[in-house]
Amino acid sequence: MRNSEFEIHPFNEAFYIQALLTKTRSIFNDVELLNEIFESEYYDCQNDDLILDLCQNIILNVGGISRFFWPPSSDVYHKSRGKKLREVYHISNSSILKNRHMRNLIEHFDEKLDDFLKEFIRGTVMPKYVGPITYVDDQRTFFRAYFLDKHIFKMFNVEYQMESIIEELNRIHEILLRQQENGDRFQLE
Repeated sequence: MRNSEFEIHPFNEAFYIQALLTKTRSIFNDVELLNEIFESEYYDCQNDDLILDLCQNIILNVGGISRFFWPPSSDVYHKSRGKKLREVYHISNSSILKNRHMRNLIEHFDEKLDDFLKEFIRGTVMPKYVGPITYVDDQRTFFRAYFLDKHIFKMFNVEYQMESIIEELNRIHEILLRQQENGDRFQLE
């Protein structure tokens, strides 16, 4: 039987820290790979699929992180957990991580794909694009795109500002690492 009031006991803090670290480490492994690709001297389009896969994987993991802070369940118990974790990690309701598109992408990917394809039955729909946005005219729609000059990943016509997302995740990741070093304990800073 659950208490009506949610509390994360000190001996359970490690599980939340480790669950979040699993996702942030995965994201930063993908970011590191992206940086290696972009730092190479010559960009030849041979890595476009990998770039798009890595960006999509980052967004999927961000959606998973978002659910910790804003649970999809309306259960008071889960909502209380989200509120507590937002306090611990200094996350406001205006955070970029609250983006419902990121969360829905992972939870309803198949439905989003159906809707995307139904909506764009005419015109030019490109399966992929990696390059500067300046080379894109307004007549094209993209299944997946990464605009190098703006650091924007676009999927199903939804744009994700990757720099802002990575910046916020880095802030949280640093807190998680300090917590891990502190014996897997929350630190309200």
